[in-house]
Amino acid sequence: MTEKTAEKTAETLRTLVDRCRDQLEGDLCELVAELGPALIEGARVLVASSRDDARRHACINLQFELRNHWAKAAPALKEALARRRKPAPKAGQNNYGDAANLQIVTDDETSIQLAMRGVVDRVNTACSEESGALERRVSYLVLRGAMAQGDVSFRVSSLCDCLQSACAEVVADAGQRIVLLQLMGEHMASELPQLFRATNEILYEADILPRLKRSYQGTTPVDPNTIAAESTKMAGKLEMLVKARTQARGATKASDGAAASQAFFLSLKSLQKDAVKASNNALTNVVKIARDSEGARHVGVQESVTLDIVAELFDLIFGDKSVAEGIKVLVARLQTPVLKVAMLNQRFFADRSHPARLFLDSISGIAIRWGKVVNANDPFYRKLSELVDRIQHTYDGDVAVFEAANTELAEFLVEREEIEAEENRILAEAVRAREAEMHQQRAAQLRAQRTADQLLAPLITHGIPTEIGHFLLTYWRDVLQGRVYASGAESPDVSSTLQAAADLLWTVTPKHKPEDRQRQAAALPSLLKRLNAGFEEIGTSANERSAFMDSLVELQLAALRADMKVASKAGSKDGAKDVAKEPPKELPKPPVISGGPTLQVSHSTASGVRVQDISLPGGDNAGEDGTPDSANLRRVRQLVRGDWVDFTTAGQSRRERLTWINPSRTLLLFSNSASACAISITPEALAVRLKNQTASLVKADSPIFERALHGAVQSLENLA
Repeated sequence: MTEKTAEKTAETLRTLVDRCRDQLEGDLCELVAELGPALIEGARVLVASSRDDARRHACINLQFELRNHWAKAAPALKEALARRRKPAPKAGQNNYGDAANLQIVTDDETSIQLAMRGVVDRVNTACSEESGALERRVSYLVLRGAMAQGDVSFRVSSLCDCLQSACAEVVADAGQRIVLLQLMGEHMASELPQLFRATNEILYEADILPRLKRSYQGTTPVDPNTIAAESTKMAGKLEMLVKARTQARGATKASDGAAASQAFFLSLKSLQKDAVKASNNALTNVVKIARDSEGARHVGVQESVTLDIVAELFDLIFGDKSVAEGIKVLVARLQTPVLKVAMLNQRFFADRSHPARLFLDSISGIAIRWGKVVNANDPFYRKLSELVDRIQHTYDGDVAVFEAANTELAEFLVEREEIEAEENRILAEAVRAREAEMHQQRAAQLRAQRTADQLLAPLITHGIPTEIGHFLLTYWRDVLQGRVYASGAESPDVSSTLQAAADLLWTVTPKHKPEDRQRQAAALPSLLKRLNAGFEEIGTSANERSAFMDSLVELQLAALRADMKVASKAGSKDGAKDVAKEPPKELPKPPVISGGPTLQVSHSTASGVRVQDISLPGGDNAGEDGTPDSANLRRVRQLVRGDWVDFTTAGQSRRERLTWINPSRTLLLFSNSASACAISITPEALAVRLKNQTASLVKADSPIFERALHGAVQSLENLA
């Protein structure tokens, strides 16, 4: 490499560093500017929970200060961040040792420093994975001459110092400032890792060191030191529970307890199968049945505590609304194996590295791809089901069964990731090749969408069921728009699409005459065929299609019974307006729809995959709902490949993974092997969907088993 090339490379890297620094600092300032209401609410909550009068008064006064002065925070932070960019004094130029610069530290300043140390520690822990990766990249950039030695631009402690400086501009009182710093620490522990993730992604895309793959293990990463500390804490809690129960039970011969425990363990072999069969419910808490059995009354103290924990643990899992029913059914089949593992290994609850714990955590990690609706035909689900079945029928005390399952699952995940990576690469290349064409087509697609809105307007009356109205304005509008774009508004395809909509409305209208019921029965096969053809055209997922069809059957049955309450769920204050009693022969002329433009949606095919393209039409009359805000635009900017987003249409959710971002970050591509349709969407359109709550970011959570275990132990502690 020549000297000139090396200089050019260093200059390119310095430009890259400036870009990362500007984005990090800009996003941080935006975030701080938006935090005012959340901080005020946090201070209000602390007033009710604080027992110390001084702290309570500080929280009360802090609310007034934040309302009046929080606007100063973001500009002050910007200045503090700019100051730290200035070159540090050269060796020999600082005068920290001069007597004139020595100051006495007051008690208030010491308290603030201690509070700040706690904030930095908390944020450092939360950011450990991303900040550690970023530090390694910074070291690389320093060696390449792109950053100066000692540059602290991306260091947590430096950013927190700037935040402290900004807080000092807002609040002068020491007590109030301590509360403010602690509240800021909570938000920074949640938000700063996202900012670092975005920075790491920019550097990774520029080939600044590789990264670990963001795999399907979609749970929150935990620092090893944190795991060790939690394990020690959990072991201590269990020891206390056993000790308390031993004292409560009194002097019982250990040998008797051991013999009873062994007999009880042997009785578990057929318990789960028999209990579920008897109850006819896959989510029966088998462990609770075992705990309440005669054989469980005489087991040892340790086993008695274990039974209570595992019984409560599965109760919590079955009652967890954030866990899909399909996952609960899968986990329920592991009840007796988990109970056996816990009875055989007293440290099972405190040992995250136990093979059984690792397998349970893997279920949580993979479950992130489904959301609340599990696709039983998904290769991931089929593999998990196969392994669970094997464990359920073969585990009898040898953890090698779990170890083998973990190995096989890991190999399967690697294989699937390679397959999907190649599929996503081909799809991304196809979208990239059509990007310019898509941009040109959006104007024509927007005209087609407006025409579709106008054509559907006469059918959307106040009396139609809510589900049907949502269907027509979302799925069926997409179908109609595509046909208008392809063949024109006057084409037979468009006429048949509108007729299908009218026929659909007629089938959910109450039928009072026998001949109407007979006509409906005869018309349904043709109607369903037309609806399914439309679903196919726009790549609707099987789950979405099934959910709509289920609701449609309910509405049509209600219509046959002439049940006005069920068949017309949506209405107006002035009373429901009935739709036509039979399919209209001629459609009325379409009126012009008033109001601002909505998101523009079109469909195409790329590499054999349906792609739904979503963009935000330009124009000055978008209205408040059609305009992205800075907070949601920032959240979109922080997305990295591998993140998951839930897209909601007509009340039905589909979960998609971010698989590609174009170099200019003006187009995001989401896909999921379980879905028949990918989504290409502009950042502005996604920000609008986040704002309107028709899309939501999926945040990694602690594993299902981990959450339930902590809840179960806490519940027993409260009873002790």
